[in-house]
Amino acid sequence: MLTVEEVEAHIERQHGRRHSNKVLHGHPSPLLWNHRDPPMTQIQAERARAQMVAPKHVSLYVATPYCLPTDPDRCGFCLFPSEVFTGQAELETYLRYLQREGEMYRSWFAQSQLGSIYFGGGTANLYRADVYPKLLDIVRDVFGQIPGNIEVTLEGIPQLFNRPKLERMKAAGFNRISMGVQQLQDDMIKLSGRKQTAKQVFQNLDICNELGLATSVDLIFGWPGQTVERMLDDLRQVVGAGVQHITHYELNVAGRSDFAMNHAATLPSSAQNLEMYKASREYLRAQGYHQDTVYDWAKTATEEEAIGAGRYVYEEQMRGFLTPDAERGAHGYETWGWGFAGCSYFVGTPSSPGWAIMNATRIDEYYAHLDAGRFPIERAYQYELPDLMLNWIFQRMQSCWLDGREFASLFGTSLHDEFATVWQAFERRGWLEQDEHGIRLVGDGPFYVPLLQTLIAMDRVVDIRKQQAEMFVPPAPVTPRRLPTVA
Repeated sequence: MLTVEEVEAHIERQHGRRHSNKVLHGHPSPLLWNHRDPPMTQIQAERARAQMVAPKHVSLYVATPYCLPTDPDRCGFCLFPSEVFTGQAELETYLRYLQREGEMYRSWFAQSQLGSIYFGGGTANLYRADVYPKLLDIVRDVFGQIPGNIEVTLEGIPQLFNRPKLERMKAAGFNRISMGVQQLQDDMIKLSGRKQTAKQVFQNLDICNELGLATSVDLIFGWPGQTVERMLDDLRQVVGAGVQHITHYELNVAGRSDFAMNHAATLPSSAQNLEMYKASREYLRAQGYHQDTVYDWAKTATEEEAIGAGRYVYEEQMRGFLTPDAERGAHGYETWGWGFAGCSYFVGTPSSPGWAIMNATRIDEYYAHLDAGRFPIERAYQYELPDLMLNWIFQRMQSCWLDGREFASLFGTSLHDEFATVWQAFERRGWLEQDEHGIRLVGDGPFYVPLLQTLIAMDRVVDIRKQQAEMFVPPAPVTPRRLPTVA
Protein backbone atom coordinates (compact mmCIF):
# COMPACT_ATOMS: atom_id res chain seq x y z
CA MET A 1 0.00 0.00 0.00
CA LEU A 2 1.18 3.51 -0.78
CA THR A 3 2.17 5.57 2.22
CA VAL A 4 0.36 8.76 3.16
CA GLU A 5 3.37 10.77 2.00
CA GLU A 6 3.47 9.02 -1.39
CA VAL A 7 -0.23 9.58 -1.98
CA GLU A 8 -0.08 13.26 -1.01
CA ALA A 9 2.97 13.88 -3.16
CA HIS A 10 1.35 12.24 -6.19
CA ILE A 11 -1.86 14.25 -5.80
CA GLU A 12 0.09 17.49 -5.51
CA ARG A 13 2.05 16.70 -8.69
CA GLN A 14 -0.85 15.47 -10.77
CA HIS A 15 -4.14 17.06 -9.77
CA GLY A 16 -3.57 20.16 -11.88
CA ARG A 17 -2.43 18.27 -14.98
CA ARG A 18 -4.54 17.19 -17.92
CA HIS A 19 -5.26 13.46 -17.98
CA SER A 20 -5.27 11.94 -21.46
CA ASN A 21 -7.79 9.27 -20.47
CA LYS A 22 -10.42 10.82 -18.26
CA VAL A 23 -12.39 7.65 -17.68
CA LEU A 24 -10.65 4.28 -17.56
CA HIS A 25 -13.49 1.74 -17.59
CA GLY A 26 -11.56 -1.26 -16.34
CA HIS A 27 -8.32 -2.59 -14.97
CA PRO A 28 -5.78 -3.14 -16.33
CA SER A 29 -5.51 -0.88 -19.38
CA PRO A 30 -5.55 -2.79 -22.70
CA LEU A 31 -1.98 -1.54 -23.16
CA LEU A 32 -1.04 -4.19 -20.57
CA TRP A 33 -2.92 -7.07 -22.19
CA ASN A 34 0.00 -9.17 -23.37
CA HIS A 35 -1.38 -12.59 -24.39
CA ARG A 36 -1.06 -12.64 -28.18
CA ASP A 37 -2.41 -16.18 -28.68
CA PRO A 38 -4.81 -16.84 -25.80
CA PRO A 39 -6.02 -20.43 -25.18
CA MET A 40 -9.61 -20.04 -26.38
CA THR A 41 -10.68 -23.60 -25.55
CA GLN A 42 -9.46 -23.09 -21.99
CA ILE A 43 -11.16 -19.70 -21.77
CA GLN A 44 -14.45 -21.17 -22.96
CA ALA A 45 -14.24 -23.93 -20.34
CA GLU A 46 -13.39 -21.47 -17.56
CA ARG A 47 -16.25 -19.22 -18.63
CA ALA A 48 -18.70 -22.14 -18.62
CA ARG A 49 -17.63 -23.12 -15.08
CA ALA A 50 -17.95 -19.52 -13.90
CA GLN A 51 -21.44 -19.32 -15.39
CA MET A 52 -22.49 -22.28 -13.26
CA VAL A 53 -21.32 -20.45 -10.11
CA ALA A 54 -22.43 -16.94 -11.09
CA PRO A 55 -24.85 -16.82 -14.04
CA LYS A 56 -24.42 -13.74 -16.21
CA HIS A 57 -26.43 -12.13 -18.98
CA VAL A 58 -24.51 -10.87 -22.00
CA SER A 59 -24.04 -7.17 -22.67
CA LEU A 60 -23.38 -7.31 -26.40
CA TYR A 61 -21.32 -4.67 -28.22
CA VAL A 62 -21.27 -4.97 -32.03
CA ALA A 63 -18.63 -2.82 -33.73
CA THR A 64 -18.65 -1.12 -37.13
CA PRO A 65 -15.07 -0.24 -38.19
CA TYR A 66 -15.60 2.69 -40.54
CA CYS A 67 -15.80 6.46 -40.15
CA LEU A 68 -16.31 9.20 -42.71
CA PRO A 69 -13.03 10.87 -43.75
CA THR A 70 -12.37 14.21 -42.03
CA ASP A 71 -9.73 16.91 -42.25
CA PRO A 72 -8.09 16.76 -39.74
CA ASP A 73 -8.02 12.98 -39.63
CA ARG A 74 -10.21 11.14 -37.07
CA CYS A 75 -12.12 14.30 -36.19
CA GLY A 76 -8.90 15.79 -34.82
CA PHE A 77 -9.13 14.09 -31.44
CA CYS A 78 -10.38 10.49 -31.61
CA LEU A 79 -7.99 7.84 -30.24
CA PHE A 80 -10.14 4.78 -30.95
CA PRO A 81 -9.26 2.35 -33.76
CA SER A 82 -11.18 2.99 -36.99
CA GLU A 83 -10.91 2.68 -40.76
CA VAL A 84 -11.74 5.35 -43.35
CA PHE A 85 -15.06 4.68 -45.09
CA THR A 86 -14.93 4.53 -48.89
CA GLY A 87 -18.19 2.82 -49.89
CA GLN A 88 -21.04 0.44 -49.07
CA ALA A 89 -19.25 -2.56 -50.63
CA GLU A 90 -16.74 -2.67 -47.77
CA LEU A 91 -19.61 -2.73 -45.26
CA GLU A 92 -21.12 -5.72 -47.07
CA THR A 93 -17.74 -7.50 -46.89
CA TYR A 94 -17.41 -6.66 -43.21
CA LEU A 95 -20.83 -8.08 -42.34
CA ARG A 96 -19.91 -11.40 -43.96
CA TYR A 97 -16.84 -11.61 -41.72
CA LEU A 98 -18.87 -10.51 -38.70
CA GLN A 99 -21.15 -13.48 -39.31
CA ARG A 100 -18.13 -15.79 -39.50
CA GLU A 101 -16.90 -14.60 -36.14
CA GLY A 102 -20.40 -15.10 -34.72
CA GLU A 103 -20.39 -18.71 -35.92
CA MET A 104 -17.13 -19.31 -34.03
CA TYR A 105 -18.69 -18.04 -30.79
CA ARG A 106 -22.18 -19.52 -31.16
CA SER A 107 -21.49 -22.50 -28.90
CA TRP A 108 -20.18 -20.15 -26.21
CA PHE A 109 -23.56 -18.46 -25.89
CA ALA A 110 -25.92 -21.40 -26.44
CA GLN A 111 -27.28 -21.09 -22.89
CA SER A 112 -26.81 -17.33 -22.51
CA GLN A 113 -29.43 -14.60 -22.43
CA LEU A 114 -28.89 -11.12 -23.79
CA GLY A 115 -29.05 -8.25 -21.30
CA SER A 116 -28.57 -5.41 -23.80
CA ILE A 117 -27.28 -4.75 -27.33
CA TYR A 118 -25.19 -1.78 -28.43
CA PHE A 119 -24.16 -1.18 -32.06
CA GLY A 120 -21.21 1.20 -31.92
CA GLY A 121 -18.39 2.50 -34.02
CA GLY A 122 -16.61 3.67 -35.96
CA THR A 123 -19.98 4.86 -37.21
CA ALA A 124 -22.86 2.42 -36.99
CA ASN A 125 -25.34 4.53 -38.98
CA LEU A 126 -23.27 4.34 -42.19
CA TYR A 127 -25.39 1.42 -43.44
CA ARG A 128 -28.24 1.79 -45.93
CA ALA A 129 -31.72 1.81 -44.38
CA ASP A 130 -32.52 -1.73 -45.57
CA VAL A 131 -29.50 -3.22 -43.74
CA TYR A 132 -30.68 -2.53 -40.17
CA PRO A 133 -33.04 -5.55 -39.97
CA LYS A 134 -30.10 -7.71 -41.13
CA LEU A 135 -27.92 -6.42 -38.27
CA LEU A 136 -30.35 -7.82 -35.72
CA ASP A 137 -30.81 -11.01 -37.75
CA ILE A 138 -27.04 -11.56 -37.44
CA VAL A 139 -27.43 -11.28 -33.67
CA ARG A 140 -30.33 -13.78 -33.73
CA ASP A 141 -28.15 -16.25 -35.63
CA VAL A 142 -25.95 -16.46 -32.53
CA PHE A 143 -28.37 -15.91 -29.64
CA GLY A 144 -31.74 -16.98 -30.99
CA GLN A 145 -34.58 -14.65 -30.10
CA ILE A 146 -33.82 -11.17 -28.80
CA PRO A 147 -35.80 -10.48 -25.59
CA GLY A 148 -38.42 -7.83 -26.21
CA ASN A 149 -37.71 -5.92 -23.01
CA ILE A 150 -34.01 -5.14 -23.42
CA GLU A 151 -32.29 -1.97 -24.57
CA VAL A 152 -31.13 -2.13 -28.22
CA THR A 153 -29.00 0.91 -29.07
CA LEU A 154 -27.54 2.21 -32.31
CA GLU A 155 -24.86 4.89 -32.15
CA GLY A 156 -24.19 7.33 -34.98
CA ILE A 157 -23.43 10.85 -36.14
CA PRO A 158 -26.14 13.45 -36.79
CA GLN A 159 -25.76 13.93 -40.56
CA LEU A 160 -26.18 10.22 -41.33
CA PHE A 161 -29.55 9.84 -39.61
CA ASN A 162 -32.73 10.53 -41.55
CA ARG A 163 -36.39 9.54 -41.38
CA PRO A 164 -36.18 6.44 -43.63
CA LYS A 165 -33.23 5.07 -41.65
CA LEU A 166 -34.81 5.79 -38.29
CA GLU A 167 -38.11 4.21 -39.37
CA ARG A 168 -36.31 1.02 -40.48
CA MET A 169 -34.31 0.96 -37.25
CA LYS A 170 -37.51 1.22 -35.21
CA ALA A 171 -39.25 -1.46 -37.27
CA ALA A 172 -36.23 -3.78 -36.99
CA GLY A 173 -36.22 -3.65 -33.19
CA PHE A 174 -33.85 -0.84 -32.20
CA ASN A 175 -35.33 1.22 -29.37
CA ARG A 176 -32.58 3.71 -28.50
CA ILE A 177 -30.47 6.13 -30.56
CA SER A 178 -27.17 7.47 -29.22
CA MET A 179 -26.12 10.55 -31.16
CA GLY A 180 -22.45 11.61 -31.13
CA VAL A 181 -23.00 15.36 -31.38
CA GLN A 182 -19.86 16.57 -29.53
CA GLN A 183 -20.42 20.24 -30.49
CA LEU A 184 -23.34 22.35 -31.75
CA GLN A 185 -21.68 25.60 -32.79
CA ASP A 186 -20.36 25.90 -36.35
CA ASP A 187 -16.85 27.13 -35.53
CA MET A 188 -16.41 24.42 -32.90
CA ILE A 189 -17.59 21.74 -35.33
CA LYS A 190 -15.25 23.04 -38.05
CA LEU A 191 -12.20 22.28 -35.91
CA SER A 192 -13.00 18.55 -36.17
CA GLY A 193 -13.63 18.56 -39.92
CA ARG A 194 -17.09 17.08 -39.40
CA LYS A 195 -19.94 18.18 -41.68
CA GLN A 196 -22.87 18.12 -39.30
CA THR A 197 -25.07 21.05 -38.38
CA ALA A 198 -27.11 21.81 -35.29
CA LYS A 199 -30.23 21.76 -37.49
CA GLN A 200 -29.58 18.11 -38.40
CA VAL A 201 -29.20 17.22 -34.72
CA PHE A 202 -32.56 18.64 -33.68
CA GLN A 203 -34.45 17.49 -36.77
CA ASN A 204 -33.40 13.92 -36.09
CA LEU A 205 -34.12 14.19 -32.38
CA ASP A 206 -37.65 15.33 -33.31
CA ILE A 207 -38.06 12.32 -35.62
CA CYS A 208 -36.88 9.98 -32.85
CA ASN A 209 -39.43 11.49 -30.49
CA GLU A 210 -42.20 11.03 -33.09
CA LEU A 211 -41.22 7.39 -33.57
CA GLY A 212 -40.93 6.64 -29.87
CA LEU A 213 -37.17 6.02 -30.03
CA ALA A 214 -35.34 6.88 -26.82
CA THR A 215 -32.44 9.27 -27.36
CA SER A 216 -29.09 10.04 -25.82
CA VAL A 217 -26.71 12.82 -26.84
CA ASP A 218 -22.92 12.97 -26.39
CA LEU A 219 -21.31 16.37 -25.80
CA ILE A 220 -17.63 17.12 -25.14
CA PHE A 221 -16.31 19.95 -22.99
CA GLY A 222 -12.75 21.28 -22.92
CA TRP A 223 -12.76 21.85 -26.71
CA PRO A 224 -10.18 24.25 -28.20
CA GLY A 225 -11.36 27.79 -27.65
CA GLN A 226 -14.43 26.75 -25.67
CA THR A 227 -15.70 28.85 -22.77
CA VAL A 228 -18.04 28.01 -19.92
CA GLU A 229 -20.83 30.06 -21.46
CA ARG A 230 -20.53 28.42 -24.88
CA MET A 231 -20.55 24.99 -23.26
CA LEU A 232 -23.67 25.89 -21.28
CA ASP A 233 -25.35 27.13 -24.45
CA ASP A 234 -24.97 23.67 -26.01
CA LEU A 235 -26.40 22.05 -22.89
CA ARG A 236 -29.36 24.44 -22.86
CA GLN A 237 -30.24 23.51 -26.43
CA VAL A 238 -30.04 19.76 -25.77
CA VAL A 239 -32.03 20.03 -22.53
CA GLY A 240 -34.58 22.22 -24.34
CA ALA A 241 -35.02 19.48 -26.94
CA GLY A 242 -36.21 17.11 -24.21
CA VAL A 243 -33.23 14.73 -24.32
CA GLN A 244 -33.37 12.67 -21.15
CA HIS A 245 -29.87 11.19 -21.19
CA ILE A 246 -26.76 13.30 -21.81
CA THR A 247 -23.22 11.99 -21.85
CA HIS A 248 -21.08 15.03 -21.05
CA TYR A 249 -17.38 14.32 -20.84
CA GLU A 250 -14.04 16.06 -20.97
CA LEU A 251 -12.02 16.01 -24.18
CA ASN A 252 -9.22 13.44 -24.26
CA VAL A 253 -6.05 14.94 -25.72
CA ALA A 254 -3.20 12.54 -26.36
CA GLY A 255 -0.96 10.86 -28.89
CA ARG A 256 -0.45 12.35 -32.34
CA SER A 257 -4.00 13.64 -32.75
CA ASP A 258 -4.44 17.01 -34.44
CA PHE A 259 -5.76 18.58 -31.26
CA ALA A 260 -2.71 17.39 -29.30
CA MET A 261 -0.21 18.42 -31.98
CA ASN A 262 -1.70 21.67 -33.31
CA HIS A 263 -4.21 23.10 -30.82
CA ALA A 264 -2.43 22.88 -27.49
CA ALA A 265 -2.27 26.66 -27.21
CA THR A 266 -6.05 27.06 -27.52
CA LEU A 267 -7.07 24.20 -25.21
CA PRO A 268 -8.62 25.23 -21.90
CA SER A 269 -6.40 24.50 -18.91
CA SER A 270 -7.21 21.72 -16.47
CA ALA A 271 -8.44 24.38 -14.03
CA GLN A 272 -10.75 25.81 -16.69
CA ASN A 273 -12.03 22.32 -17.49
CA LEU A 274 -12.81 21.86 -13.80
CA GLU A 275 -14.85 25.08 -13.90
CA MET A 276 -16.73 23.72 -16.93
CA TYR A 277 -17.42 20.50 -15.06
CA LYS A 278 -18.75 22.42 -12.05
CA ALA A 279 -20.90 24.74 -14.17
CA SER A 280 -22.40 21.85 -16.14
CA ARG A 281 -23.05 19.89 -12.95
CA GLU A 282 -24.94 22.74 -11.35
CA TYR A 283 -26.91 23.51 -14.51
CA LEU A 284 -27.98 19.92 -15.14
CA ARG A 285 -28.96 19.39 -11.52
CA ALA A 286 -31.06 22.55 -11.67
CA GLN A 287 -32.81 21.14 -14.75
CA GLY A 288 -33.79 17.93 -12.95
CA TYR A 289 -30.98 15.64 -14.13
CA HIS A 290 -29.16 13.35 -11.74
CA GLN A 291 -25.60 12.09 -12.11
CA ASP A 292 -25.69 8.45 -13.19
CA THR A 293 -21.92 8.23 -13.69
CA VAL A 294 -18.97 10.58 -13.63
CA TYR A 295 -20.05 11.75 -17.12
CA ASP A 296 -23.68 10.57 -17.61
CA TRP A 297 -26.72 12.63 -16.66
CA ALA A 298 -30.29 11.33 -16.75
CA LYS A 299 -33.81 12.44 -15.85
CA THR A 300 -34.89 8.93 -14.89
CA ALA A 301 -34.34 7.35 -11.52
CA THR A 302 -35.46 3.73 -11.81
CA GLU A 303 -34.46 0.76 -13.96
CA GLU A 304 -38.10 0.37 -15.06
CA GLU A 305 -38.01 3.84 -16.61
CA ALA A 306 -34.63 3.38 -18.24
CA ILE A 307 -35.37 1.79 -21.63
CA GLY A 308 -38.11 4.27 -22.47
CA ALA A 309 -35.99 7.29 -21.63
CA GLY A 310 -32.62 6.73 -23.24
CA ARG A 311 -30.65 5.64 -20.20
CA TYR A 312 -27.42 3.80 -20.97
CA VAL A 313 -28.36 0.32 -19.69
CA TYR A 314 -25.48 -1.33 -21.60
CA GLU A 315 -22.91 0.57 -19.56
CA GLU A 316 -24.80 0.05 -16.31
CA GLN A 317 -24.60 -3.68 -16.95
CA MET A 318 -20.84 -3.44 -17.48
CA ARG A 319 -20.62 -2.12 -13.93
CA GLY A 320 -22.64 -5.09 -12.64
CA PHE A 321 -20.26 -7.79 -13.74
CA LEU A 322 -20.38 -9.58 -10.38
CA THR A 323 -23.05 -8.93 -7.77
CA PRO A 324 -23.84 -11.00 -4.67
CA ASP A 325 -27.50 -11.83 -4.02
CA ALA A 326 -28.95 -13.56 -0.96
CA GLU A 327 -31.29 -15.74 -3.04
CA ARG A 328 -29.39 -16.32 -6.28
CA GLY A 329 -25.80 -16.01 -5.12
CA ALA A 330 -23.32 -14.08 -7.27
CA HIS A 331 -24.69 -13.04 -10.64
CA GLY A 332 -24.26 -10.22 -13.11
CA TYR A 333 -23.23 -9.46 -16.67
CA GLU A 334 -20.38 -10.14 -19.03
CA THR A 335 -19.46 -8.14 -22.12
CA TRP A 336 -18.84 -9.59 -25.56
CA GLY A 337 -17.21 -7.18 -28.01
CA TRP A 338 -18.07 -8.59 -31.45
CA GLY A 339 -16.24 -7.42 -34.55
CA PHE A 340 -13.36 -5.11 -35.38
CA ALA A 341 -11.48 -3.92 -32.24
CA GLY A 342 -14.19 -5.34 -29.98
CA CYS A 343 -13.26 -5.76 -26.31
CA SER A 344 -14.74 -8.68 -24.37
CA TYR A 345 -14.75 -9.03 -20.58
CA PHE A 346 -15.38 -12.62 -19.54
CA VAL A 347 -14.94 -11.91 -15.86
CA GLY A 348 -15.24 -14.84 -13.51
CA THR A 349 -15.15 -15.33 -9.75
CA PRO A 350 -12.44 -14.78 -7.12
CA SER A 351 -11.41 -18.44 -7.51
CA SER A 352 -11.30 -18.20 -11.33
CA PRO A 353 -11.02 -14.49 -12.20
CA GLY A 354 -11.48 -14.73 -15.98
CA TRP A 355 -10.15 -13.01 -19.10
CA ALA A 356 -10.29 -9.79 -21.12
CA ILE A 357 -9.90 -10.00 -24.90
CA MET A 358 -9.39 -7.43 -27.67
CA ASN A 359 -10.02 -8.17 -31.34
CA ALA A 360 -7.73 -7.02 -34.14
CA THR A 361 -7.54 -3.23 -34.50
CA ARG A 362 -6.75 -3.27 -38.22
CA ILE A 363 -9.41 -4.51 -40.59
CA ASP A 364 -6.95 -6.49 -42.75
CA GLU A 365 -5.71 -8.37 -39.68
CA TYR A 366 -9.29 -9.00 -38.52
CA TYR A 367 -10.03 -10.58 -41.91
CA ALA A 368 -6.72 -12.50 -42.00
CA HIS A 369 -7.44 -14.26 -38.70
CA LEU A 370 -10.90 -15.32 -39.83
CA ASP A 371 -9.61 -16.45 -43.23
CA ALA A 372 -7.18 -18.70 -41.35
CA GLY A 373 -9.99 -20.11 -39.19
CA ARG A 374 -8.74 -18.37 -36.04
CA PHE A 375 -10.49 -16.17 -33.53
CA PRO A 376 -9.68 -12.59 -34.65
CA ILE A 377 -7.84 -11.68 -31.46
CA GLU A 378 -5.01 -9.16 -31.17
CA ARG A 379 -4.33 -9.46 -27.43
CA ALA A 380 -5.81 -10.75 -24.19
CA TYR A 381 -5.28 -10.62 -20.45
CA GLN A 382 -5.78 -13.29 -17.81
CA TYR A 383 -7.05 -11.73 -14.60
CA GLU A 384 -5.60 -12.57 -11.24
CA LEU A 385 -7.49 -11.92 -8.01
CA PRO A 386 -5.98 -8.41 -7.46
CA ASP A 387 -7.07 -7.47 -11.01
CA LEU A 388 -10.63 -8.68 -10.44
CA MET A 389 -10.78 -6.65 -7.25
CA LEU A 390 -9.46 -3.52 -8.97
CA ASN A 391 -11.75 -4.07 -11.93
CA TRP A 392 -14.75 -4.16 -9.58
CA ILE A 393 -13.61 -0.90 -7.99
CA PHE A 394 -12.97 0.78 -11.37
CA GLN A 395 -16.40 -0.18 -12.67
CA ARG A 396 -18.28 0.78 -9.53
CA MET A 397 -16.36 4.05 -9.39
CA GLN A 398 -18.12 5.14 -12.59
CA SER A 399 -21.41 5.32 -10.67
CA CYS A 400 -19.71 7.35 -7.89
CA TRP A 401 -20.64 4.73 -5.26
CA LEU A 402 -18.73 1.68 -3.97
CA ASP A 403 -20.78 -0.65 -1.77
CA GLY A 404 -18.53 -1.87 1.03
CA ARG A 405 -20.85 -4.75 1.96
CA GLU A 406 -20.87 -6.04 -1.61
CA PHE A 407 -17.08 -5.80 -1.79
CA ALA A 408 -16.66 -7.73 1.47
CA SER A 409 -19.11 -10.41 0.33
CA LEU A 410 -17.18 -10.97 -2.90
CA PHE A 411 -13.58 -10.61 -1.75
CA GLY A 412 -13.66 -11.33 1.97
CA THR A 413 -11.90 -8.12 2.93
CA SER A 414 -12.73 -4.54 3.88
CA LEU A 415 -13.04 -1.96 1.09
CA HIS A 416 -12.14 0.76 3.59
CA ASP A 417 -8.91 -1.00 4.59
CA GLU A 418 -7.84 -1.62 1.00
CA PHE A 419 -6.17 1.58 -0.28
CA ALA A 420 -6.98 3.34 2.99
CA THR A 421 -4.37 6.07 2.50
CA VAL A 422 -5.86 6.98 -0.90
CA TRP A 423 -9.43 7.13 0.39
CA GLN A 424 -8.30 9.31 3.30
CA ALA A 425 -6.42 11.74 1.07
CA PHE A 426 -9.45 12.20 -1.20
CA GLU A 427 -11.72 12.53 1.82
CA ARG A 428 -9.56 15.34 3.25
CA ARG A 429 -10.03 17.25 -0.01
CA GLY A 430 -13.79 16.81 0.05
CA TRP A 431 -13.73 14.50 -2.99
CA LEU A 432 -15.27 11.46 -1.31
CA GLU A 433 -17.15 10.42 1.79
CA GLN A 434 -16.86 7.18 3.76
CA ASP A 435 -19.38 5.56 6.07
CA GLU A 436 -20.04 2.04 7.32
CA HIS A 437 -21.87 1.18 4.09
CA GLY A 438 -19.26 2.21 1.56
CA ILE A 439 -17.51 5.04 -0.26
CA ARG A 440 -19.14 7.78 -2.33
CA LEU A 441 -17.53 10.31 -4.67
CA VAL A 442 -18.77 13.81 -3.88
CA GLY A 443 -17.96 17.41 -4.76
CA ASP A 444 -15.27 17.50 -7.44
CA GLY A 445 -14.39 13.84 -6.81
CA PRO A 446 -15.90 12.58 -10.09
CA PHE A 447 -13.66 14.98 -12.03
CA TYR A 448 -10.60 13.40 -10.41
CA VAL A 449 -11.51 9.75 -11.07
CA PRO A 450 -8.44 9.20 -13.33
CA LEU A 451 -6.19 10.37 -10.51
CA LEU A 452 -7.95 8.09 -8.04
CA GLN A 453 -7.72 5.12 -10.42
CA THR A 454 -4.02 5.71 -11.00
CA LEU A 455 -3.31 5.75 -7.29
CA ILE A 456 -5.21 2.61 -6.31
CA ALA A 457 -3.79 0.60 -9.25
CA MET A 458 -0.21 1.90 -9.06
CA ASP A 459 1.35 -0.99 -7.14
CA ARG A 460 -0.46 -3.63 -9.18
CA VAL A 461 0.56 -2.06 -12.50
CA VAL A 462 4.21 -2.18 -11.39
CA ASP A 463 3.79 -5.90 -10.60
CA ILE A 464 2.15 -6.61 -13.96
CA ARG A 465 4.96 -4.92 -15.86
CA LYS A 466 7.56 -6.91 -13.94
CA GLN A 467 5.75 -10.16 -14.72
CA GLN A 468 5.46 -9.29 -18.39
CA ALA A 469 9.15 -8.37 -18.65
CA GLU A 470 10.04 -11.79 -17.28
CA MET A 471 7.81 -13.75 -19.65
CA PHE A 472 7.92 -11.67 -22.86
CA VAL A 473 7.62 -13.63 -26.09
CA PRO A 474 7.56 -11.78 -29.44
CA PRO A 475 4.12 -12.02 -31.13
CA ALA A 476 3.67 -14.35 -34.10
CA PRO A 477 3.28 -12.48 -37.41
CA VAL A 478 -0.15 -12.29 -39.07
CA THR A 479 -0.38 -12.32 -42.86
CA PRO A 480 -3.05 -9.78 -43.86
CA ARG A 481 -5.45 -10.73 -46.62
CA ARG A 482 -5.47 -8.54 -49.71
CA LEU A 483 -8.57 -6.37 -49.54
CA PRO A 484 -10.78 -6.00 -52.61
CA THR A 485 -10.54 -2.70 -54.44
CA VAL A 486 -13.62 -0.57 -53.85
CA ALA A 487 -14.60 1.77 -56.62
